[in-house]
Amino acid sequence: MSMYLIGTVNTGAFDNLEEISLIARAENIWFHVDGAFGSFSILDPQRRHLVAGIDQADSLAFDFHKWLHCPYDAGCVLVRDYTCLESIFSTTPPYLSKPDQYSGDNRHWFFNLGLEIPRSFRALKVWFTVKEHGIVKLGQKIADNCEQAQYLLSLLEKHEHVIHIIRPVSLNIVNIRFEPNEFNKTDNELNDMFNNQLLADIHASGIAFPSSTVIQNRFYIRVCIVSHRSTREDFDIFIKTLLDLYQSRVQAFSIERK
Repeated sequence: MSMYLIGTVNTGAFDNLEEISLIARAENIWFHVDGAFGSFSILDPQRRHLVAGIDQADSLAFDFHKWLHCPYDAGCVLVRDYTCLESIFSTTPPYLSKPDQYSGDNRHWFFNLGLEIPRSFRALKVWFTVKEHGIVKLGQKIADNCEQAQYLLSLLEKHEHVIHIIRPVSLNIVNIRFEPNEFNKTDNELNDMFNNQLLADIHASGIAFPSSTVIQNRFYIRVCIVSHRSTREDFDIFIKTLLDLYQSRVQAFSIERK
């Protein structure tokens, strides 16, 4: 089995599914795609090309709660041949045996397709979301988030003398790391500490709640835009607050190190 990613949670990076699917077919390898986050970019006409080849997967997993605005939790897995799941998960203890009148029928007994036997009605909230808003509108909100990430990138680029940006910004994720001129840029431990404390300052401000990640052993502030309520004005406020907090934190660090 081989697993490949589309729209990784850390950076929004994509594997080339079309090329990989050819290798999987040639080598008779199960081709699983983890589309937990980025698979929904298929709803955005401008970014649909990023998931080209997704239709060749033997199995695909994704989460409705990650970018389709559904309440947590609502995951989904699509499998080309459901008998593969039955061969792994099916069990026939006496209390789960089929009544005689169902023997030989073609209906799916869903507890034979996964780990769970009883389960909550997760599909209902997904149905309501799609029924109320429609796929086109949901796709537009995904596109809006990606465009907002590009707008945020344009604001950050004005300060690249102190901000390192992970590129490319393919989807809705922007990772940044402040590297103050007042610090030794090779002192990774100090810069990590500075960015960690700056992130805490942002959270305390109540203006925004970015997360964090580690890329190539360096601490980064991670901005992941998933709200359907986000506007460009939000990012203007965020950048102003971020830079004000940055200046305050630089001064505090300078005083502490004297």
